[in-house]
Amino acid sequence: MVLVAACVVAYANGLTGDFTYDDKAIVRDNPRLRAPSGLVSIFTTPYFGGPRGQGTGYRPVLLVSYAIQWWLHGSSTLGFHLVNLALHVLVTVLLARFLAAVGVPPAVAFGAALLFAVHPVHVEAVTSLVGRGETLAAAFALGVLLFSLRYRREHRRRWLSLLLALACFALGILSKESVTVAPVLVLIAYWRLEPGPAAERLRRAVKLGLPLFAGFLALLAGSLAARWAVIGGVIKAPGFRIFELENPLATLSAGERSANAAAILFRYVGRLLVPLRLSADESGWAIPVVRGFYPVGIAALTLGAAILVIAFLRERENRDLAFGVLFFAAAFAMTANLFFPIGTILAERLAYLPSAGFALALSSVVLGSRMAQAPSRGRTFLLVAIAVAYGARTVARNPVWKDDETLFAETVRTSPGSAKAHYNLAWVSAERGPLSLALEEYTRATRIYPKYFDAWAGKGSVEQRLGRLSDAERSFRRSLAARPGYENGFFRLGAVLELKGDLEGAERVFAKGFALNPKSTPLALRLAKVRSRMGRSSADADWRHAIALAHQAASFHLGYAQWLFEQGRIAEARRQAREVLRRQPRNVAALSILAESSERAGSFLADGLATEKIFRATRSPADFDRLVRIAAADPAYGARFTALVPELERLKPRRSIPGFSIRKR
Repeated sequence: MVLVAACVVAYANGLTGDFTYDDKAIVRDNPRLRAPSGLVSIFTTPYFGGPRGQGTGYRPVLLVSYAIQWWLHGSSTLGFHLVNLALHVLVTVLLARFLAAVGVPPAVAFGAALLFAVHPVHVEAVTSLVGRGETLAAAFALGVLLFSLRYRREHRRRWLSLLLALACFALGILSKESVTVAPVLVLIAYWRLEPGPAAERLRRAVKLGLPLFAGFLALLAGSLAARWAVIGGVIKAPGFRIFELENPLATLSAGERSANAAAILFRYVGRLLVPLRLSADESGWAIPVVRGFYPVGIAALTLGAAILVIAFLRERENRDLAFGVLFFAAAFAMTANLFFPIGTILAERLAYLPSAGFALALSSVVLGSRMAQAPSRGRTFLLVAIAVAYGARTVARNPVWKDDETLFAETVRTSPGSAKAHYNLAWVSAERGPLSLALEEYTRATRIYPKYFDAWAGKGSVEQRLGRLSDAERSFRRSLAARPGYENGFFRLGAVLELKGDLEGAERVFAKGFALNPKSTPLALRLAKVRSRMGRSSADADWRHAIALAHQAASFHLGYAQWLFEQGRIAEARRQAREVLRRQPRNVAALSILAESSERAGSFLADGLATEKIFRATRSPADFDRLVRIAAADPAYGARFTALVPELERLKPRRSIPGFSIRKR
């Protein structure tokens, strides 16, 4: 109960936070979560959605957990936060049970679980909604460990423990890829429990766990096959390139990356030990990255290897400290950038499961207790004081995830050297104001990282909104210089040239952008529109190409219909308008085309029927007055209108609704 209370007290003030950052793409705005019918798409698409062959993540079980909640309580963030907190409580309790099961002294095990429960480095994993990937994965990883230990000590019904351990592993790797370290953690736990010299214990641990490890290997192979089928690769999609800004280590050689990653791993240790400076963003270039010979990185790599060797060989002399060190290192194996680059250079959420090893090591050092003796009052007081300090820091940090404005302003304060931190604050400022702050932050982002094409495009968009079209044009051109095939850069630059009246320049930009991005529906649409304005002979073909590319989208048919109507090609415009109405029966703009063309043709009945539908959609008095005029002009429609007047009068508001009248007379 103490551990549960510690978790609740530490994280209760984070329960009221809104959707922030990736919460929106993964939870709030994810159409796959809306209904049970989306379950198939959850298992057949990458983590962030989209077609096959994209991204690096495949986490259907995690997405299903969000989907079930959405079905139950919709977009209420409180429900999502409560489940996140419940998962953290579960992980904390499972950790305490696991430590007891591997023979950690009760006081040390409880101290480690208490430190884990309140540690502020976990705020990103617990308070941020998408941090659930860490807590859910950790719960399954600890389930693997506990059932594997039960398999080791049981003789009857061992098969059940084996199946449960494998089930937890399967669900875990479909929640987050980091659970693939669980078999290594099982091996370390088995090794700890075996008697004799270190090397002999390792041999016996492998032999004892062979059925488990064979099952883990088979499930891992299956998960890699699923990843290959969905994202097109076992680690990442073939065409996916880790953005240098997110992880500058991705562009380094293997040796350079490992040296830098080892130095960063010690940053994690420092942040776990003294969590004063915490940040939700450590992307380029907040953390210095050294190319070539890096003495500090080589020293960190050497020191880390030496610590692991000593922990392995001298484990019997200080069992709990050594076990904590080995657990920490093994749990970080997949996410530390040592063996291959991941999507981020450093993220506090990645320390969630590894911090269990840190908490055990710290608890063993502070308490220094053995099985036969309880820790002294002084040592106990010191550990409680550390836990209280960690908990207070957690309580102070939770409000950072209140909303995007708060989160991004805090990341700029804590990581002023991060181009992405400035970009994020600029983005939210552009969305909600003030524009002056957005422009300032976009400018800072481009100064830190001149190749930041998204930041150049954002800067140009703000300049365009401020009426500074020449500045906007320069910014969009810089975005294309940084990334020559950048779809949004072409779209934005062409739009600015249109505003400046340079239609030929806009046409060239859209055409070049579309040639480099042949599946871009926005560029196809803009190209069709600008060529229509210029009277190009290819405009018809451009519209048809855009409509086909957009899979017959109603908005594309409507744009084509409006252009045809303006060109006086009424019959063709009506056909396109009917295509719109097949998909959107209450589309006012398409109905207006039918009504206007019917009026021009003198077909009052058709005009009245179309305008009647428009009025039912808009309830505009101006459209009602239009019906009155049609009824007065045509006896055939007048009879119908007279019968409908009582119903239509009930729909008519007292005043006009601005912007909804089909046309002004």
